[in-house]
Amino acid sequence: MSQPAHALPQPAPDDRPVHGAAVPAPRRAPRTRPAAVPPRPQAPPRRRTPVRHEAPLRRETPRPRPASNPVVHRRGSVGFLVLFAVVVGSMVLGLVSLSALLAESSFRADDLQHRIDALAQENLDLTREQASLSAPGRIAAWARRSGMRLPDDIRFLHVPGVAQTAPAGGADALARTERPLKAVVGTSG
Repeated sequence: MSQPAHALPQPAPDDRPVHGAAVPAPRRAPRTRPAAVPPRPQAPPRRRTPVRHEAPLRRETPRPRPASNPVVHRRGSVGFLVLFAVVVGSMVLGLVSLSALLAESSFRADDLQHRIDALAQENLDLTREQASLSAPGRIAAWARRSGMRLPDDIRFLHVPGVAQTAPAGGADALARTERPLKAVVGTSG
């Protein structure tokens, strides 16, 4: 049967080795033997074959942990905090500027919508004014005030040798004008 391992004395916090220095072996308490120890009876010699059902007991010594330098630890955490503050600050600044740009574009869109509405109303007013100014009764009244009058006798002059086209919608009107023209010119058709 195995015996429990003895507790090793832990070094005091001030006795910690400096990082990178050689680690001294742990100190052991001196062993004392009783003065009279009865001799052990001699047992028959054993064969040196390992026993499979039992593993030999090893006394495990705790590995000394490397001392962490508090200054290095603080530098690392300060660097992390600075990096974290820069990243978070830039994200907040980006979100605020994005929000400002969206608000500005919203105001610009509202201004453009108001301008479109005003121009549409102005276009409607100008269309009404154009319709009222181009009314035939108004044009005739303006012509009379300006001293213009309708002619009493309307005469059409036809140039011989020039092909004439029919007025809009009347092919028979061209035939009526060609007959007197042929009679005047004297060609037979």
